[in-house]
Amino acid sequence: MITGAETAHLAPRHSPIFLEGRLALADAPSAQELGLQEGQVVRANVQAREGGLQLGLGGKFFDLPRDLPPSLRLSAGDNLLFRVQVQNDGSIVLRPLTPTPTAPSSASTAAAPGVWPGRNQQLELRPPDMGMLSQLLRPGVLDALARQVASASPQLAMVVDQWLRQRTSMAQLTPDKLKQLFSRSGWMNEALSAQKRSPEGPDLKSALKLLLGALEKQDADGVHLVKNAIDDIESRQMAAAEGLNAREWAFSIMLPFRDADPVSLRFSKPRRQPGQETPPFVIQLHTRNQDLGELWLQTCISQQTDVDMVMWVVREDIAAKAQSQASALAEELEGAGLRMTRLQIVHGSAPQDLANWVPPDTGSMVDVRT
Repeated sequence: MITGAETAHLAPRHSPIFLEGRLALADAPSAQELGLQEGQVVRANVQAREGGLQLGLGGKFFDLPRDLPPSLRLSAGDNLLFRVQVQNDGSIVLRPLTPTPTAPSSASTAAAPGVWPGRNQQLELRPPDMGMLSQLLRPGVLDALARQVASASPQLAMVVDQWLRQRTSMAQLTPDKLKQLFSRSGWMNEALSAQKRSPEGPDLKSALKLLLGALEKQDADGVHLVKNAIDDIESRQMAAAEGLNAREWAFSIMLPFRDADPVSLRFSKPRRQPGQETPPFVIQLHTRNQDLGELWLQTCISQQTDVDMVMWVVREDIAAKAQSQASALAEELEGAGLRMTRLQIVHGSAPQDLANWVPPDTGSMVDVRT
């Protein structure tokens, strides 16, 4: 996502807002002044103002273009959802997420019934936390669902079991294991297919789709959970694909473990702007663990070697333990050719919008409860 700090350099210059199709609404304040962020879903309404139609957005109103194509004909009272896309030049593109209203046909003056959002729109509007996938990947959950269909679909149960055996324990995670989990997660399927390649071994997304079909045939428990877990995967795939044309590259994944709850990872890197230094590579981690409790970790890697880390830990004893291991972690990073510029341990929960959080310049141990 594009944070306020990252768009601050756009503030003095007004940038045009475009409806999808490059139809300019008006010269408008910057994304920061409007409170708009990359990928944000916003609601806008059409009103009759000042002798014409205007689009209300972020508490401000903009004149609609007079040359709207037939597919974008709007009338006063229309409400629409848009996804915000901030371009490299600072302009803002609004991509419609709901069917554009059309005038009623002459055959009927009755209001048209509501249209249920299509598949892509539903995926775009899913929350980014992948909560259903996290629930499915907890130890024992997917195993139990596979056992429900084992008697009727032994081959399917074998595929799921093969994928489950690929998981590692949290303590045994290595770079090679991490690479393997990425390749078999199901996030890369479409890209591999385009290259006429297939994952090395069973992948999660394909296994879940097979499992969903078997559960639906037997009307078994778990259909809702598996279906929503697949949606979590595909919504993150769609968000990553959209990010390729945005001002920030971002990719999210859920790592499963045999002995612990899954770990959510988000990798991101803003695109370099002219005249600016290369932005840092950011890794955000979140998990709930029986041994560690809930924790978040944000790691920023800049200049390819400098590592800045901030950890939020709900449990006070785990926060103290993490602080006591700071020097050992710094030595381990140094052995890998990296330099720890800061490790900050915060006893408390992470900010709701972690992507917009900027650590303070001083302090290494903060207790937010005192």
